Amino acid sequence: MNVAFVYKHKMTSEVLVVDIGRARELDAARPYWQHVSTVNPICILQLIVKAKGRARTKIIKELSEKP
Repeated sequence: MNVAFVYKHKMTSEVLVVDIGRARELDAARPYWQHVSTVNPICILQLIVKAKGRARTKIIKELSEKP
């Protein structure tokens, strides 16, 4: 199963979605990059596609919120 790691830059708020190799590099670059989430992109996309209307909007909003 492939997972994606979501990081946010503490100063610029830039968001990156990366694989495990790049995640290890970003972990080494702490204090600048903060790990904010680990997701299974296939499951998330299936969830979004199957949802309708407000439910879909809620899922997308929750994905974009800061934990």
